Amino acid sequence: MDLSYLKAKFDRRVFLKALSATALVLFAPGRASGEADYRRDKNIPKNYIQNRDNPKFHIRSANPFLGVDISSWGLAVTGMVENPMGFGYEDLFGFKRVTQVSRLKCVECWSAKATWEGFRAEEILQRVRPRPEAKYVYFQSADSYYESYPIEELLRPRVLFVLRMNGEPLSPDHGFPLRLIAPFKYGYKNIKYITKMEFTDSRKRNYWSNNGPYSVDGTIQPGIDHPLDFGKKPLPINGGEVFHPFDKRPT
Repeated sequence: MDLSYLKAKFDRRVFLKALSATALVLFAPGRASGEADYRRDKNIPKNYIQNRDNPKFHIRSANPFLGVDISSWGLAVTGMVENPMGFGYEDLFGFKRVTQVSRLKCVECWSAKATWEGFRAEEILQRVRPRPEAKYVYFQSADSYYESYPIEELLRPRVLFVLRMNGEPLSPDHGFPLRLIAPFKYGYKNIKYITKMEFTDSRKRNYWSNNGPYSVDGTIQPGIDHPLDFGKKPLPINGGEVFHPFDKRPT
């Protein structure tokens, strides 16, 4: 019996199957390079820190930039303090560190949960000793962002200066080497890439009150949240720090 016809038919089927698989790799979005491209603005180079809609935790950057060179980075603490100081990256790991699980809630209406590790504001205040007339802290960052807080808000129990996220060193996308987490404030208040803290007697405005429609205060308001870790299912929130039924509340 002549099996050459069947063999040719089988070989053609295998060839077409392989060709189809190759086409899927070549033309499926984000598959050709092996990494999905979540950039909102494809005109900004990939190596820049920028807005990315990563499905597990969106990245937001008001001013895209290449990130911090840790060899030249330092935290300056100045203004109305008895003991102005400068801290290197290694110095920050000498502070008493704590860990908390909290949600970052964006004013865009999404939220994402993470485990954050860092130190409380008291660690810095005890060393620089703010003068009695100091009521506010003005923050500056490596990407030209700026933010302001009353000192009393920075001293609230859940406010954290972050060095690590989800058990790993803080990544450039999330604010390396130092960022702030204030869970009761919208994400734009949670400044990243901190380089300077200035103690003042009057409140300065923040980046988004000068460049956008958002308030200086930034306290989370009651409404609807779309948690990324729950498929963006709309869930009501009461305002302040956001908790959902599937979150483990702090003890």
